[in-house]
Parts: sequence; C-alpha cells; structure tokens
Amino acid sequence: MDKSKILLKILKENMVYVLPFLLVLLLFVNFVVPEFFKNIEAFKRMNETDSQYEQVKTQYDMLKAQQEMQNRQKKVIKDGKIVFDAPDMRFSPDASFAPLFELVLTIAQQSGIRIRAIDYNYAPQEDTIFAAKIDGYNVCELDMVAVGSYTELQTFFKSIMKEQYVTNLAEVELTPWEKDKKVLIAKIKLRLYTRTIAN
Repeated sequence: MDKSKILLKILKENMVYVLPFLLVLLLFVNFVVPEFFKNIEAFKRMNETDSQYEQVKTQYDMLKAQQEMQNRQKKVIKDGKIVFDAPDMRFSPDASFAPLFELVLTIAQQSGIRIRAIDYNYAPQEDTIFAAKIDGYNVCELDMVAVGSYTELQTFFKSIMKEQYVTNLAEVELTPWEKDKKVLIAKIKLRLYTRTIAN
C-alpha cells in the first residue's frame, strides 16, 4: 500500500472527528472574530462620546460660574449687558418678552438644536429680581427641553451668554439619549428680563 492510500484511509476513518472541528473553525472565523472587532469599535466610540460629554459639561459649569459672578456684581452694565427696555408697551408686561422669545428661538435654530417643549413662567419665585418686586422690571423663566449634539448645545449656550440682553441660565440638565449617545437631551431653565416703565 502506498502512502497516499494510507493517508486517505486515515482521513476516512477520522472524518467524524475532523469535520466538526473544521465547521467550528469556519464559524469562529466568519462570525465570532468580526463581532469581536465590532464590539471593540463600539467601545472606543462610547469612550469618545463620554469624553465629549464631559468637555461640554465642564464648559457649561465654567459659563455658569462666570454668570453667577457677574450676577453678584452690583454693576450689571460692566460686561456690556443691558435689560431689554420696552417703555412704550401698550400690552401687559408679559408681552414685552416677545422679541426676546424670538431671539432665543433664532439662536436655537442657528446653533442647530431642536426645541421639543417650552413653558413660560412669569413668576419664578426663586429669582432675585422677581422677589425684589421692583416696579417696571419683569422676569420670564423659559423651561425648555432641547435636543442636539454636544457641539450644537455648546454653540447655543455660548451664543446665549454673548447676547447683549441680560439672560440667566438658571439650570441645565444634560442627559445622553439612550439610542444614540452622541445626542443630548437638555432641560434648560433660562431667565429673561425686561423693563416696562411708562413715560
């Protein structure tokens, strides 16, 4: 018997053992290995989005601290901010906020965020200006739910803080969206101020 026949005979006898091994090896190479690399990529992306989230949150905290420092100073005009003046209003003081609402919505649109819900509170009890009951000065707290990427929300906050009229970011809560961690759901309390002193 020559060597090739012996080898063939051994293979036939051991086919029951060799075939399952080859099948398992094939399945491993075709399914398990690609899935493993996919999971590694997903993990890397998750780490990147977590890092971006932390950066935006840090920048927001810094802006908030800056705003609080400015609010403590007696001279509000020092940073160039002014209270929106509407002395000739023929409607209620609440109507004086219409131009500021339009301004906020324009900034939101330009920054790319989507406003999902908005509520208006004309008597925010915790606001110092409202609590002081200064005649002719009005406060409106916008309670908003906005959706956008980290960059879009960052642009929105920066634009609001650069605006010439006095605004107060009273509260912000950022939550990554479960279906896509690159998208944030932001609950924002933004206070606007107007002056409606009759001539």
